[in-house]
Amino acid sequence: MPDISDKKDYLDIKAGRFRLYFRKRYQLITTVNDLLIGFFFVTGSILNFFSSVEIVGMILYLCGSLLLASRPVLRIMHDSELRNEMKESSNYNPTKKQS
Repeated sequence: MPDISDKKDYLDIKAGRFRLYFRKRYQLITTVNDLLIGFFFVTGSILNFFSSVEIVGMILYLCGSLLLASRPVLRIMHDSELRNEMKESSNYNPTKKQS
């Protein structure tokens, strides 16, 4: 079983004597997403040659299309960061109602 440690700037996966580093978690998610897109489209293409499993091929095409549509969302999540700057300010008082 691989040992996975999640650091702030990278994801470290150690399997035996090998170690994989991913700089950002979303890069790993995007790469897995791209692999799944390719798998669904290629498998769907092959299954569409046979009329008995043509429905499964169309479902795989739909899954691949949905994953392809999720790429911009993953890119936005990778490129953005949400911070609560109010907590970092010197006049932050959590008991006082903020206006």
